[in-house]
Amino acid sequence: MKTKILYITVSLVLLSSCELFKKQKPENAIAQVNSHILYKSDLIRELPQNISKEDSMIFAKTFIDQWAMDKILLDKAKFNLPVKEQERYQAMVEQYKSELYKKAYMDALIQKQIDSIIDSTTIDNYYQANKEVFKVNEHLLKLRYVLVKNNLKDYPKIKENFKRFNQEDKDYLNAEQLKFDKVKLNDSIWVKSIDVFKNLNNLSPEQHQKLLNKNRYIEIVDSLNTYFIYVKDVLKPNSLAPKSYIKPTIEQILKNKQKLELKKKLEQQILNDAIKNNDYEIFK
Repeated sequence: MKTKILYITVSLVLLSSCELFKKQKPENAIAQVNSHILYKSDLIRELPQNISKEDSMIFAKTFIDQWAMDKILLDKAKFNLPVKEQERYQAMVEQYKSELYKKAYMDALIQKQIDSIIDSTTIDNYYQANKEVFKVNEHLLKLRYVLVKNNLKDYPKIKENFKRFNQEDKDYLNAEQLKFDKVKLNDSIWVKSIDVFKNLNNLSPEQHQKLLNKNRYIEIVDSLNTYFIYVKDVLKPNSLAPKSYIKPTIEQILKNKQKLELKKKLEQQILNDAIKNNDYEIFK
C-alpha cells in the first residue's frame, strides 16, 4: 500500500517538477541537482507508515524540495567558500568521523570485558568512604497513600486496613488496587518529595507541608474523594543520603571509573601489540 501511494505521489510530484528532467533521467531517480541524484528508494525510506494519498503528496513534495535545497546550498558553498576554509571543514569532518569509529570500537571492547554487576561489598566500601559527598538536596519521604471515592462501599474497611497496615491488610489493599484512583503502598523506599507532590497534584501547598512530618497519618477529604496518607519517615535537605537511595548513583560512578581504567589498559595493550607486530614504529 505504501509503495502504491508512493508511485501515485511521485508521479504527481514529477509532473509539477518536470523541469528537473530536461536531461536523460537516471533509472529510478525522482530528482537531480547537478551530480546529486535522489532515488525512489530514498523517499520510500522516509515515507511515514499508514499515510493517506493526499498527505503522501505533501510529504513527498516537501521532502524533495528540502533535499534539493540542501544539495543546492552544498554545491554553492563548495563553489564560493575559500579553499582553505573548505580544507579546514573537511579536516573537522574527518576528525569527527575518526572519533566516531574509535569510540565505537573501544566501547565494543570495553563492553566485552567490563563487569555488568557491581558487587555489594564494593558499593558498601565506596559509600562508607564517601559518605559526606552524598547529601540530599531536597526532602525525601517514605510514605504510602491511596485515593478513594467517598461513596465506595468498602470505604470503612479500606481506611481501617490502611491505618493498621499489617501483612493481612497489605494483602487486602494490594488485591483492591483497581478501586483506587491513586495508590502507593510500598512505604519502605525513599522517594523525592517533588515527585510525590507532582503525583498528588490536587493538593495545596499547605497540605504538601503536612507531608514533611514523619510518623503522621493524614486524611484529605473533598466532595468526591479522600486521600489516606501515612508518612513513615522524612529526610531533610543536607541529610546524609541513605545507601539504598544512592545505590544506583554509586553503581554508575563505579562503572564509569571501571570503564576509564579499562580504556587506559586497552589503549596501552593495543599500542604494545602494534609495536610488537611492527605495525607502529618511530623513526630515529
